[in-house]
Amino acid sequence: MNFKPFLKKSFIFFILICLWGSVFFINRKLQKIQPTEKSMEVYMYIPSGNFLKPFTLGFNQLIADYFWIKTIGYFGEHLMSDRNYPWLYQILDLVTNLDPHFIWPYYFGGITLSLEAQQVKQSNLILKKAIHYYPDNWKFPFFLGFNYWYHTQELSKAAFYLQCAAQKPNAPRYLKTLPARLLSAAGQKEAALYFLFEMKRNTQNSLMKEQIEKRIQEILQGTLKGPQKPKPKLR
Repeated sequence: MNFKPFLKKSFIFFILICLWGSVFFINRKLQKIQPTEKSMEVYMYIPSGNFLKPFTLGFNQLIADYFWIKTIGYFGEHLMSDRNYPWLYQILDLVTNLDPHFIWPYYFGGITLSLEAQQVKQSNLILKKAIHYYPDNWKFPFFLGFNYWYHTQELSKAAFYLQCAAQKPNAPRYLKTLPARLLSAAGQKEAALYFLFEMKRNTQNSLMKEQIEKRIQEILQGTLKGPQKPKPKLR
C-alpha cells in the first residue's frame, strides 16, 4: 500500500490547521488591544466556500463546523453591542457551501437575517438554498413565505411559497388556509403568531429565541406593527 499520498494530504492539512490556529491566536491578541469594530474587520477576508473547497482535502464538514462556531460567536458579539451584522450572510454562505446538508445554519440564517439583521434578501437566498437541498422540508418555504408577506408585502409570492409548504410531507393542516388569512386584516395577527412560534421552535440560539419571544409578546399585547417594508438605510 502506498502511504505517500495519504501522508502528503495529512501534512498539508496539518499546515492549514496551524495557519488557521495562528490567525485565531493573532485575532484574539488584536481584540485585546483594538476596539470590537476593528477586530471584526477580519471577516472581510473570509473566502467563499467554492474557493475554499479544494483546499479542505475532504474535510469540508470539519471546516464548516469551525466556521459555524465562528458564526454563533460573531452573532452573539454583535447582538450584545451594535446589533449590526455586515458579514453574517457571508459566513453562513461559506458554511452552507462547505457542508450543504448541515441543516441548522439554514434555520439560523433564514430566521436571524430577516428578523434581527433586517437583511431580507440575504435571508431569502439562504432559504432558497435550503429548499434546494431539503426539498421535502415544509419549514423553509414557510419561512420564505413569511419574508415575502411581512417584510416586502409581496403577497402573491408569499401565497406561492405557503402553498408549496402546505404540499410537503408532514406539513401542518393550518397551512392550507394560511394564505387566505394573510389577505385578511383580522387573520394577520393569528398568522404572525403561527410564523413566530414556528421560528422559535426551530431556533437553537437562546439569544435569538429571546428576540422572537419579545415579538410574540408584542403581538399578544397589540404593540407590534403589522407587515411593512423596511425603511431605507441612510448613507
